[in-house]
Amino acid sequence: MLFKEFKPVTKQEWLEKVTKDLKGKKSIDSFNWQVEGMEFTPFYHSEDAINATPIVDGRSDNTWEIGERIVIQNEDYAAANQQAVDALMKGANALLFVVDKSPNSTELTTLLENIQLEWISTHFRANNSLELASTFVEVIEAKEQNPAKVVCSFNSPNANCFDQLDLFKKLMAKLPKAKFLTVDLSSDNDVAYNLAKAIKKGNDYMEQLSDNGFDLTKSHQQIQFVISLNDDYFPSIAKVRALKSLWQQVLSAWDSDLKLVPNIEVHLTENAQSDDENYNKIKATTQAMSAVIGGANRLYVYPSDSFKNENGTMFSRRIALNVQHLLQQESYLDRVIDASAGSYFIENLTEKIAEKAWAIFQNEF
Repeated sequence: MLFKEFKPVTKQEWLEKVTKDLKGKKSIDSFNWQVEGMEFTPFYHSEDAINATPIVDGRSDNTWEIGERIVIQNEDYAAANQQAVDALMKGANALLFVVDKSPNSTELTTLLENIQLEWISTHFRANNSLELASTFVEVIEAKEQNPAKVVCSFNSPNANCFDQLDLFKKLMAKLPKAKFLTVDLSSDNDVAYNLAKAIKKGNDYMEQLSDNGFDLTKSHQQIQFVISLNDDYFPSIAKVRALKSLWQQVLSAWDSDLKLVPNIEVHLTENAQSDDENYNKIKATTQAMSAVIGGANRLYVYPSDSFKNENGTMFSRRIALNVQHLLQQESYLDRVIDASAGSYFIENLTEKIAEKAWAIFQNEF
């Protein structure tokens, strides 16, 4: 109603006005630029949104989990526990433990001391997910907490849960909120190819679930995606949005009734950091914005000095967490679902990246 007194202006009328104002010095096309090998114009209009695919993922808000990555160094589980507890005290609610080998029961007990696992989400990147998950269940029960209430995930790049099928099924029953099947492409940078690989790996998991007699209406929820974003602001937003669209397309191909909010864990890439810690702090803010505007479910902002020490200092970790607190508690980016919807450029960028990724998925894999 705000614009009812204004005459609608078509895209052609706008372009004619721009051409007139340029006075023949430049053509409109000279302002175009390339993203992912695709050409885009600086001028988008509502007419360009007619065929845009809305990103509908069933969420009632845009809340994401605030994560802290903890790299366990020299098998010092006590030090890692101190960092974890400190992170929780400062507002983190998603802990990611990176371990070289699966800890035994004593080591894992030390790592999780004074942590109420039912209140947060806990994630592991380790070599053997099922061995670690078994120990994790033992520790949860020893702490007199309920494994069925614990949100968790396991990321083991070189392990295959289907090789230990009986144990896999047992752990799925014990940890119904866990995600054991992780598509981790956090080290890849090419956006369209990265997304094509992601849905290919996700589809492989769907085939394995189907081949082993799992009910896909429930078991497909075992799959989560781990991706990385660099400092290309708009392509990063589009990357997360396109992944949602592509994964729903895969699920619909299996069963038209399969619908799910895909679990997307986002890491801000360390290779995007410079050797200027203050600059890294500033850059991390726009990187984090692109992740949450795109619709990430869980976000890890690395400390500004992680290029020197993966865990950073206590101060740099605090600042990394505060970036996310500011985006939630002051900018309220957790309240708007798909905040970039209606941005004709981002919608077109999302659409074209998704189309390119789907073509790669169909033709190269």
